[in-house]
Amino acid sequence: MRKISLVCLTVAALWVAGCQKTDLTPQPAPTATLSADVATCTPDVISFDNVAAGTRPTSINSTGGVAVGVESQNPHYAFDREAIVFRSSPTVSSLEDTDLGSPNSAFGGVGIGFGGGPGPFQNTTALGNILVLHNFFSYDANVEPNDDDFNEFETPGTIGFNFSSPVTATSITVIDVEYAYNSEHEYGYVKLYASKGGAQLGGQYNFSDAGPNGVEVVSLGNTPGVRYIEVTIGGSMGLDNLRFCRPAPPTSHCTLTQGYWKNHDWPVQALTLGGTTYTRTQLLAVLNTPVRGNGLVALAYQLIAAKLNLANGSDGSVISADLAAADAMFVGKNMAASPLPSVPTAQTSTLSGRLDDYNNGVIGPGHCN
Repeated sequence: MRKISLVCLTVAALWVAGCQKTDLTPQPAPTATLSADVATCTPDVISFDNVAAGTRPTSINSTGGVAVGVESQNPHYAFDREAIVFRSSPTVSSLEDTDLGSPNSAFGGVGIGFGGGPGPFQNTTALGNILVLHNFFSYDANVEPNDDDFNEFETPGTIGFNFSSPVTATSITVIDVEYAYNSEHEYGYVKLYASKGGAQLGGQYNFSDAGPNGVEVVSLGNTPGVRYIEVTIGGSMGLDNLRFCRPAPPTSHCTLTQGYWKNHDWPVQALTLGGTTYTRTQLLAVLNTPVRGNGLVALAYQLIAAKLNLANGSDGSVISADLAAADAMFVGKNMAASPLPSVPTAQTSTLSGRLDDYNNGVIGPGHCN
C-alpha cells in the first residue's frame, strides 16, 4: 500500500472499530519459544541483516552460519532474482513504503498505520532488513528497493528457501498484510516440503489480516524434516526472521567422513588449506570435483573432512604430523582455480590414506554411528 493519507487513516480507524472482516483464518498466538519436542535442536534464524539493502540474494547465511538458497518468482517480471532486501529501520529504503517501517511511529519509529495500536499485530520492534518482491518498473527501481503490488485477480509471487539438510521450521515474521483495509485483498501463506518438489509437510500456514504496518509472527508448527520453505505473496508485504531449529552437532568427539560433510551443516564456514582460506562454497566445489587421477583433489577430500572433524570437537592428536604434511602439499596451490592444480595420486596416496583412516574411525577417537 502506498502513502496513506489522513483521510484514509480516518476511514481505516472506523473500519477497525466496526467493519473488520474475518476472511482469513487467524493464526495461533505467536510464541518466541520452542516446544519440548524440538528442544534438543539448535535454534537459528534468517534475519537478512547480514546483507545490504538493495541486495537481490540467491543465498543467505543464517545467524548460525547455515547457508540457505533463496529462490524468487514474480509473475509481473522475468528477472533471475526478483526478491530484494529492503531496510525497514532505522530509516526505510523507499519513501513510497513507509508502511513497511519498523517500529510504528507511535513507538518512535518510521512505521505508519494501525501497527502501533493495541492488539496482536503491534509493530513495536525494529526489524532492520526485511525481504520483499521487487517492483522493477517503479520510478525509483534503479535507485532503491521497492516492494511490488498485487491484486486478488493476479497470480501471486513466491519466495523459496532451500536448505541443504533437514531442519525444524518454527516461525516467520510478516509485515503489512492488508486484506480488508481499503479493499487491498492482500494475502499470503507458507508451505513446507521435505525437499524442493517433494512431499508437503503439514498444512498451509496462512497470514492473518494484520492491517497497515501490522506485524505478525506466523507459527510454522515446529515441523521437522523440512528442506524447502515456500512463501506465497499476494500483495505488498515484507518477510523477516525465518526461524528454524537445526539438529544439534554430535556431542561425542567421534569423526565423520567427507561424504557426511558434503551433505550436512558445518561447524565453521571457512577452512585453510596450505595457509590459504577458502569459503564453504569453494570447499564444497572441491568435494564435488571427481578425482580423475588428481592426487590433490583426493587429498583435499580427506583434509577438509579431517579439519571439519577437528572443528567439531574431535581429537586430532593421532594425525597432527599428517595434517602438517598435508597442508604443506597445498602451499602455493589455488584450490579455487579452474582448472584445479594437480599432482599424481602417487604423491598424496599415503597421506590421503592416513586421513581417510582417521575420518572413518580406523585410528583416532572412532567413527560416529
